[in-house]
Amino acid sequence: MKIRFVTIVVIALLAAVDLSAVLPYPSPRERPSASPKVKLPNPELWNQNGAVVRFASDIAGDRIMALNFIYTDCSTACPVASAIFAKLQDRLGDKLARDVRMVSLSINPATDTPARLKAYAERFHAAPEWVWLTGEKARVEALLKDLGVYDRDYANHASVILVGDPAHGVWTRFNGLSSPDAIAARIDELLLARDEKS
Repeated sequence: MKIRFVTIVVIALLAAVDLSAVLPYPSPRERPSASPKVKLPNPELWNQNGAVVRFASDIAGDRIMALNFIYTDCSTACPVASAIFAKLQDRLGDKLARDVRMVSLSINPATDTPARLKAYAERFHAAPEWVWLTGEKARVEALLKDLGVYDRDYANHASVILVGDPAHGVWTRFNGLSSPDAIAARIDELLLARDEKS
């Protein structure tokens, strides 16, 4: 009970402070890796509202994407990763409505129903453009493999954030609990590259 209380207090403090001060960037293990192998399939999933969506066509579409990987029973890295995304949401501002899609994909779909994801998303004041996804276990596991982040032991999964431009097949993998500023900077680079190509 005491350990759980301490964990909740630490998570609350991390969510309340500027995470860029707590999580300096870049440390050697957090440096992003350019061009990870990412496939973007189109499986049928459910969003946090219970609607059926297709991953590539409905979720990715033509937007820049930022994806993280969580499960709602997690009491260690996942709440911190979600707090980082909450800070990222604030930093993106209007870009989130126009050009960027934030996605949190459950790595434990057997437990994470749309209703559970919706309740979890509300803890982080997620805007509608921050989509939370779950689905049938086999489909989610296949998607995680295509994204290069599958871990059979989901409870001890690595903290990973993928940022990419699906239209051009350009992806960056952030390992560890990276700062929202670093993630936002990469998103800005991808948006600028698109402008230069158009």
